Amino acid sequence: MSEHDDIDFDFFGDSAPEPPKKRLVRRPSGPRDGGGPPPPRHPAGSAHGPTPIVRLVSLIAFAIALILILIFAVRSCETSSETGAYKSYMDKVSTIATDSHTVGQNLSQMLDSQTLSPLKINTKLGALIHQQEIDIQNGSKLVPPGPLRQQNAQMLEALQFRRNGLSGLLTVFKKTASKHGSTEATKAGVLLSTQMLRCVASDVIWQDMFARASQNVMKRQGISGVSPPDSVFVSDPTRATINSMTNVWQTFHGVQTDTQTSGTIHGTNIAYVKVFPSGVTLIEGVTPKTITANERLRIAVGVENGGDFTEQNIVVTLKIAQTPNPITKKLTIRQIYTHQTSEVVFKGFAIQQLANVVPISVDVAPVTGETRVSNNKATYEVRFTF
Repeated sequence: MSEHDDIDFDFFGDSAPEPPKKRLVRRPSGPRDGGGPPPPRHPAGSAHGPTPIVRLVSLIAFAIALILILIFAVRSCETSSETGAYKSYMDKVSTIATDSHTVGQNLSQMLDSQTLSPLKINTKLGALIHQQEIDIQNGSKLVPPGPLRQQNAQMLEALQFRRNGLSGLLTVFKKTASKHGSTEATKAGVLLSTQMLRCVASDVIWQDMFARASQNVMKRQGISGVSPPDSVFVSDPTRATINSMTNVWQTFHGVQTDTQTSGTIHGTNIAYVKVFPSGVTLIEGVTPKTITANERLRIAVGVENGGDFTEQNIVVTLKIAQTPNPITKKLTIRQIYTHQTSEVVFKGFAIQQLANVVPISVDVAPVTGETRVSNNKATYEVRFTF
């Protein structure tokens, strides 16, 4: 062996590099010899294409949408449940409000009665007080929605004002049952008026501190379709005046006065006749007033009760003696307390006679027991213009 042979042996022997490893390819099972065409080859990298990304994005979007739907559904259920709680509460309050309103109506009917007696006062007022106490008990059992707790307390306070007013009226009637004379009548009128003012105050508390305040709370809470009920105890606040309650006391005592002969007068009279919108007051026997005849024309007649009794159903007649078509209108005043003035307003005139003097007459029908009727009629002269 030569020197060159040794070099060749070392180069092609142990120092030769290994051939690169081949990647094994898994072939589908089955016959390989003549078994048909080879399986199709998929393009490289197809497992990492856009399809999985699109699916992932779609799944995320679907999950977000589902979460939002669930949130809205839960909120909707909560809102519906909350609205139902407010409605249930207000429905229960409405029952109490209606009953208390009926108590107030019955009180007014009793005070208007011309046949009051100690027995009637004790029986009727006692029953009304009892009914109002039931309303307070029912109101105390209510469980309002949290934001309406303060308003619920105000509602109860209004009911308590009504109960206290009724109890106060009964106390005054009992304490003054043996009193006589006009001086005592005035004193009793002051005491009775104070108690009636409690009832009037209850309406203000109910309206402002409960109904209106509850509406504001529900608006802030996003509650719709639910309204607080109204409850009016004294429909005519003038009933609480001293004159009005003095008249009630006199009726209760058979109109007793110091002389036992005075204080038994029935009667009404014309207090004033005014033309609107000008505000002109018509006066008998003076130069005819010029009145603009248009759709805004109104004629107001004030009627005063100058007697010692509450008068009811007073008919007032207004006549405009124009030619060829005279105008006659009638209105009725439901009730006037003693020494009080009520007003009726006539409108809707078809004025045809212009420039010439036209008489306007007012006639207040006499009430039962009225003997002086000279102040129940008046005639005024006017000129109409456009």
